[in-house]
Parts: sequence; structure tokens; C-alpha cells
Amino acid sequence: MPTRRTLIIVTLLALPTLAHPAFAHGPSRGPNGGQMQDIGSYHGELLAQDGRLTFFLFDANDRPLSANGATATAIVLAGGRQQTLTFAPRPDGTALVASGEFRAEPSLRVVVQLVPAAGQPRIQARYAPVEAVR
Repeated sequence: MPTRRTLIIVTLLALPTLAHPAFAHGPSRGPNGGQMQDIGSYHGELLAQDGRLTFFLFDANDRPLSANGATATAIVLAGGRQQTLTFAPRPDGTALVASGEFRAEPSLRVVVQLVPAAGQPRIQARYAPVEAVR
């Protein structure tokens, strides 16, 4: 039987990201082709490919930031299944990457929980990183 926490997370993931006030003009795409969102006082770009998430972090002026020192997890809802993935920095420090078992489909929902640097509070953003083909 699902716990209350699981039901809350699934409900949050199922909410349409486009209903968020920041998307009054539609979600924006980042320089790497992923969905760009505000995450705390930063901007985060999430790029989804089958089995792989890549997260790029930017300052408030959309300048790339190093991922070194940042920690993050992703709660992924895909194919009716929920999984929690842990991001690791790329060796060059340009992004965080995580792997799991999911397909990059329009129904994919991801909550990224990020601690930008040691001692800073955890912040989060919801993503629907795959657009439906029109």
C-alpha cells in the first residue's frame, strides 16, 4: 500500500508543469536543448534522454556555473513507476548526470532536488523535460 509521502510525490509529479505561473508564456529551452526552470535563485536546465538525465546549473543571468560541489537527486515518474536517482558531476564539472530505467517520453515528470554547495539549503524544481511531437 502506498505511503502518504509516495502519494504526495506522485501527485506533485503528475501536476502539469505548464500550470506553473513562470510558464505563462510556455517553458523555455536552455542552450543545451533541455527544459529551463527557476530553481531557487538559480536557473536549471534538465535534458532527458532514455535512461539518462543531465542537469546544467546557471546563475540568475544565465551564465553557466560549475557543478563541482553541488549535490542533487531526481525523483522520476515514468511509465507509472517512481524512482529516485542520484546525480554525479561530470569529470569536467559542466553538469550533473544521473542514470536510471526510464524512457524519455512526453509523460516523463522529474523533480530535481539540488544543494548548490555545502551548507546551502536544498532547493527544488519540477520538470516535464520532453515535449510532445506535434
